[in-house]
Amino acid sequence: MVAGPVGRLPIVPASIVLAPIAEGRLDEWRAFHEELTGARRGEWAESQRRRGVAREAVFLWSGPDGPVAVYLVEGTEAGEALGALAGSTHPFDEWLRERFDGLHASLDFPVAMSDTRPRPESWRGWRGLRRGSGGG
Repeated sequence: MVAGPVGRLPIVPASIVLAPIAEGRLDEWRAFHEELTGARRGEWAESQRRRGVAREAVFLWSGPDGPVAVYLVEGTEAGEALGALAGSTHPFDEWLRERFDGLHASLDFPVAMSDTRPRPESWRGWRGLRRGSGGG
């Protein structure tokens, strides 16, 4: 993690990968991620550490052409994490790469971001009024 100014959140390099899920493989993709966060969690965590990943968040987006997995990878080596996985000969990494390749139709490779600190000034959101707040 890159140190940020005093009193501010640290700068965290990150990459985003868009990975369409192969047709008819959504249930298998879900089971794969349940396995990663369940029975194989320890091996997955060690793989992440070896590749310099501090955090990974996975989102499922229903795109116009079918489901797409959106992977947000943060860490000092976030931009190189997928390349490290591609070149690894570790047995778990080979299993992970084989499963990943079989479940995804194609990959839009990483969009690197050098700073993922929240920026309240550029964030937009909406929240409805609560009952009893006098809003009608």
